[in-house]
Amino acid sequence: MRRIPATMAAVAFALAPVLAFAQSMEVPDQTIGKAGAALHDVAKLQQKYQGEMNSASPEQKKSLSERANAEAVEAIQSHGISVQEYSNVIHTAQNNPDLKQRLLAAARQGD
Repeated sequence: MRRIPATMAAVAFALAPVLAFAQSMEVPDQTIGKAGAALHDVAKLQQKYQGEMNSASPEQKKSLSERANAEAVEAIQSHGISVQEYSNVIHTAQNNPDLKQRLLAAARQGD
């Protein structure tokens, strides 16, 4: 089983402002499933663009970043979740170990 990189959440924060949620917030299983599937896709996009970004000029990096963000938004929305909802789940999972484990389990189902 592949391990999902911890840095993939960075893409989520670049996409939309994050609302602060309480640590104990209950996130429905359906939302976790959608966010996990989106997280899986966003992680794949990050891997796809990482090598290109490392060897790109500053001008190319801007273009690649814009393209990667657009593709990430598309990937998230294709799972029936808004970018805001996705960002909220990611943010909440950072402070809630149980939610984080459930989210990563949902993301791994895409492997």
